[in-house]
Amino acid sequence: MREDRKGRSTLRVAIAGVLVVTAGLVGCTSSVDPSASPSVAWTDPVWVAEQAAEREEYRAEMQSCLDGMGWHVTVNLDGGIVEPFTSDEELQRNVADMETCRVSMGLPGKRLPATLDELKTIYTQLLDVRNCLIAHGVAMGPAQSEDAWLDAIQSDGADDYWHPYSDPGLEALSMDKQQALEALCPQPWSRG
Repeated sequence: MREDRKGRSTLRVAIAGVLVVTAGLVGCTSSVDPSASPSVAWTDPVWVAEQAAEREEYRAEMQSCLDGMGWHVTVNLDGGIVEPFTSDEELQRNVADMETCRVSMGLPGKRLPATLDELKTIYTQLLDVRNCLIAHGVAMGPAQSEDAWLDAIQSDGADDYWHPYSDPGLEALSMDKQQALEALCPQPWSRG
């Protein structure tokens, strides 16, 4: 039962990340200008550059593998497919082939549940993202404590855990501004 909860918790973290990337950043005041210099000095943490390199490497390897399997699709930086699938059967074939590609890349076919230590690292990275957004002029509400966040993310059926991109004060931002901020303050990512 505990292993199943951990799997669902990791799935929630992965799904939340995908939803946030798809929807863009939620909120910010409409006066935020992502192209402007940060309002306070900001230096990206080391993990941002490391993950950017890992994402591109993963994307390129997955693209090459899928190309070799005869797929005519575009792999995005999150490891997903840009083009829509025409049927559920096509989607299922793609999922199976992507799992085969992951194994050929030395990874588990399916993403594994995050460990407690990995969740703690994600939480710390989310705090970095929040600080980045603040440095770029976004008025953010308070972050959930690490203990409360871990409890929420690991709870059965928990859909209400803190994420900097779901801050209610940020909903007025246009999608263009949200996407610009997403590029400046990227979310944590793992090839998991």
